[in-house]
Amino acid sequence: MILGLTIPSVVLLLAVYLMFRQYFNHQLQSVLLQSKRSRDQITLPMRLQAYERLTLLCERIDLADLILRLKTQGSSAVELQSVLLIAIQQEYEHNLTQQLYISEELWQILLLAKNKTMDLVGLALQSLPSNASGDDYVKNLFDLAAKETKLPSQIAKSAVKSESSLLL
Repeated sequence: MILGLTIPSVVLLLAVYLMFRQYFNHQLQSVLLQSKRSRDQITLPMRLQAYERLTLLCERIDLADLILRLKTQGSSAVELQSVLLIAIQQEYEHNLTQQLYISEELWQILLLAKNKTMDLVGLALQSLPSNASGDDYVKNLFDLAAKETKLPSQIAKSAVKSESSLLL
C-alpha cells in the first residue's frame, strides 16, 4: 500500500522537477540572449569605429601618403627618414587602444605592417650617400616599395576589411 502511493508520488515529483528545470534553463537562456543583444548594441558601434580608425591607420602609414604629407622642399634624406619614422610610430601609438575591439591576429598583422613599413623607410637610406637629398631618398624608397608585391599597409587594410565584414 505504501509502495503504491510512494512510487506515483516520486514519479510525479520527478516530472515536476524536470519540467521546472527545463523551464528555468529556458528562462536562463532567454536572459543570456537578451544580455548578449544589449551588449552587442553597445559594443558593435565601438568595434566598427575601431575598424574605421584602423583603416585610417593603414592609409596614414602608406608610403605615398606619408611622403605627400610630410616631405618638405629642401629636406635632406636623413631628416625625411626621421620624420617618416616618427609619423609611423605616432600613428601606431595613437591607435593602440583599438586592439581591444579586434582579434589578436588582426592586431599582429597591423603591427607587422607598421614594422615592415618602418623597415622599408630605414632601408631606403642605407644605399644613399650621407648628403643625399630628400628627393633622392623618396626615389629610392619608391624603388624599394615597387619591389614589394603588395605594400604592408595594403595587406593590413585588406585584413581590416575582411575582419570587419564578419560583423556585418
